[in-house]
Amino acid sequence: MRILLLGEASFVHSTLRKAFEALGHDVTLVSAGCIWDCPRDIDVGRDMRWGKLSGLKVIWKILTNLPVFIGNDIVQMNDFHTIPLKLGWNKLFFKFIKRFNKKVVRGCWGDDIVVFNAQAQGVLAYSDTHIGTKAINVEENKWRIEEQHLPEFLSCCRYVNKHADAFAACLYEYYMYYNKDKYRPRLHYLPLPIEIPDEKNISVKGMHWPIKVLVGIQKRRDFIKGASIIGELVEKIAAEHPDKVVVNKVYDVPYIEYCKILEEADVLVDQLYSYTPAMNSLAAMARGTVVIGGGEEEYYDFIGEKELRPIINVRPHDDEYNLNVLREALLTPGRISKMSRESAAFVRKHHDYIKVSRQYIEVYDRLLS
Repeated sequence: MRILLLGEASFVHSTLRKAFEALGHDVTLVSAGCIWDCPRDIDVGRDMRWGKLSGLKVIWKILTNLPVFIGNDIVQMNDFHTIPLKLGWNKLFFKFIKRFNKKVVRGCWGDDIVVFNAQAQGVLAYSDTHIGTKAINVEENKWRIEEQHLPEFLSCCRYVNKHADAFAACLYEYYMYYNKDKYRPRLHYLPLPIEIPDEKNISVKGMHWPIKVLVGIQKRRDFIKGASIIGELVEKIAAEHPDKVVVNKVYDVPYIEYCKILEEADVLVDQLYSYTPAMNSLAAMARGTVVIGGGEEEYYDFIGEKELRPIINVRPHDDEYNLNVLREALLTPGRISKMSRESAAFVRKHHDYIKVSRQYIEVYDRLLS
């Protein structure tokens, strides 16, 4: 099968590319790399040394690699906005991709008007923009939501959503947001793919006091992630029990350095507003690190998981609940080491990148048949 992967989000496509190639498929990845500078075969990032002409370089890069964008069995896009050009160009680009390839799959992996509308309607009990139907972090989220309401964003998103052959939702949240009559027949839950490390790189964490907790904060995106809020609660517990819990709080650390720091941690503080673990959490869990983040029972029910509960689940605007959950997990002897074992087992069971890639291929085969 000839597969073209367009765009990137936290190594999802680069991880899938490795898996698809391992299964014998012909794969090309075209992206701008996203904020982590993820690997890609063709780089369509804007070179700002070109100034206002940087967009022309993106177009030139596409035109000089035109055969890559034609004749694929499957084109999978990370979003409706796959190339770093204005939305009119993205809409035109999608029309071209749709015309000259067999099937197009759109990833449901991030912000769009469908997501924000569903959050405002209280589809889930909480999100990074709402608690039920009550808006939170209003000023911080204003630009995100207004952007998706711009006419060019609405036009492009609605056009792509109307004409995409399938939707790939990578999280329970996105599946629920897109679980509507006009999308449901084309909607698939396809878990995030994680490379499973060698056994020698997986260690059982939390075997000894004190429990080492890493709070990694991206200042620009903390209002979306909420790591600083969780960090303050963990610091409160650490102040009460300095012999049992220590906190390492870091800000805007480069990815390579962050990975090294993470190796020393027993527990990682990730997201406050999520129902489920995303790529950062899953990559840590695969190596035995316990995550504080999203692990709601609805999610475990959705994926059919009856036994493993590896995530320290926290909820926004409920400090009393969160403190009780955190104290129980961090201060109960043996709890973190048990959750560490379950974390690695959970990722191996549900997110192994070869297993996930086969799920993708099953969807692709059904589309092509």
